Amino acid sequence: QSAYDAAWARGMELLSDDVQYGQGFVQSLAMVSVQMTGYMPSASLVPFESVPSMAAGLPHFASSWARCWGRDIFISLRGLYLATGRYSDAHSHIMAFASVLKHGMIPNLLSDGKLPRYNSRDSIWFFMQCIQDYTKMVPSGLDILKEKVDRRFLPYDDTHFDFDDPRAYSKKSTIEEIIQETLQRHATGLSFREANAGPNLDMQMKDEGFNIEIHVDWKTGIIFGGNQSNCGTWMDKMGESDRAGSRGVPGTPRDGAPVEITGLLASTLKWVAELYERGQYQFEGVTTENGDSITFKAWASRLQDSFERCYYVPRDPSQDGSYDVNSAIVNRRGIYKDLYRSGKEYEDYQLRPNFPIAMTVAPQLFTPEKALGALEMADKYLRGPT
Repeated sequence: QSAYDAAWARGMELLSDDVQYGQGFVQSLAMVSVQMTGYMPSASLVPFESVPSMAAGLPHFASSWARCWGRDIFISLRGLYLATGRYSDAHSHIMAFASVLKHGMIPNLLSDGKLPRYNSRDSIWFFMQCIQDYTKMVPSGLDILKEKVDRRFLPYDDTHFDFDDPRAYSKKSTIEEIIQETLQRHATGLSFREANAGPNLDMQMKDEGFNIEIHVDWKTGIIFGGNQSNCGTWMDKMGESDRAGSRGVPGTPRDGAPVEITGLLASTLKWVAELYERGQYQFEGVTTENGDSITFKAWASRLQDSFERCYYVPRDPSQDGSYDVNSAIVNRRGIYKDLYRSGKEYEDYQLRPNFPIAMTVAPQLFTPEKALGALEMADKYLRGPT
């Protein structure tokens, strides 16, 4: 007990003042960052040295390929590292995943950077949000935009090669350039098949699930992607039963435009547009697949103008004409759709806990009265007993 108490006390000394002088519950939450972070011989952030990494979960997602998930790390990074004052750990994870940018995406499975797997559409947007949070929460945080990383793959190039290939880590990019490449690649659209696709990569997935398609609808500014055979977001349970006929059938494919991705995109666009106006970001916008230029401010404006029309389901059916709503399949009103234009239309209208993510990072998209009503619905029908 004495050793445990001493270790706890020393760990607490290394965390932020808000934690050290906070309530016991806050301290217990903060100490989870210690539990989830450490040296793991089978799972480093980089291939050539041992670097402490965050586990996606304990005990099952703690070692080897299963430890470092881009999505889980950047959903958690603000709470576990930035809020607790562990800025160095936040920095090392941002830099590690920036170094493996490919297709304008970060990998969901890092695998030390040796065998990264690019099959999640949301990971990159949680990553972008964390860079933004880092610049705002860490002293001199904006300096990270000018820091350089060695690139595992070549910039703006989808060519796959092994980590010990001479091309690997032969180029450098700043974090600012990583952000711009992400936005530019999405603006022109992504279309690729996962490297090493097949049963050795994923024994459950159907062949078409390895195909990744992402594009922007420039009328609305919304990003669409995925298909009914892959799991592009955190709700990624893949069916595995031959007997039930569910093998290769995602429980929640969430193709189309998931609401939280739209919110995270809006947050990123607003941020870089503001940085540009202050002279802190060198790029004003991107070029579309048709060669047209659009500023980040204009892209963000299109999202702002279209968001509630596309996602909100009005309480009063007489208002349906003002929104993109199929009245015949609406099963609950006064909510924000989980998806927009998915492969199965009824899935758009399911009440799920994803719209509060968009609400948190991009509150400007929401009318307060509608937002409060939707939160009341989630509280009533989704929140379990406490």
